Amino acid sequence: MKKNSEYLERNTRYISYMKDVFRKQRHDYMNYFQIIYGYLQLGKTEEAIGQIKKIIQLNSNISQIYKLSLFHISIFLDNVIKEMEDLEYIVDIDVINNTKNTISFFDNEEKIIENLGLIFTYFLEKDIESKKNIGIKIEEFEDRISFIFFGENKISTLIKINENVKIIEDNGRINVVFKLKNYI
Repeated sequence: MKKNSEYLERNTRYISYMKDVFRKQRHDYMNYFQIIYGYLQLGKTEEAIGQIKKIIQLNSNISQIYKLSLFHISIFLDNVIKEMEDLEYIVDIDVINNTKNTISFFDNEEKIIENLGLIFTYFLEKDIESKKNIGIKIEEFEDRISFIFFGENKISTLIKINENVKIIEDNGRINVVFKLKNYI
């Protein structure tokens, strides 16, 4: 009986969260349309086209993120990428899911999200003048997830090093590999 109650509670939280995500997404898209509409009313077609290109790139990144089977990491990255886009970062994400899973779970998810939070906070706290293009290649396996960052450095100093994190620095690229514990 307790398992059913936990299951119901978890599903209720998930549905509530997804409802909020969809509401926010609708709000964001209405804002995008209003901006484009405003540019077009003012005859600023180049600005409208620029805004459309930004939306296309954002949607491409979000589509890539949801190739991951690690749902909570996808949601975390979705929120961060939208925030970076709002701050006029140019982000390009490429995801390769080497598993056959559409959804997976593992035990050390919170630690990985915590470390990713440190990395992205680093990007978000930089001065506007120093913002650059940021490329991120993410590769998921059943035992690990790898993030390769292009265009920035000093990321490795932010990671809380432990036996489940490996960092490889090579020619301005930082590869952060998180081992997944008890992957299901």
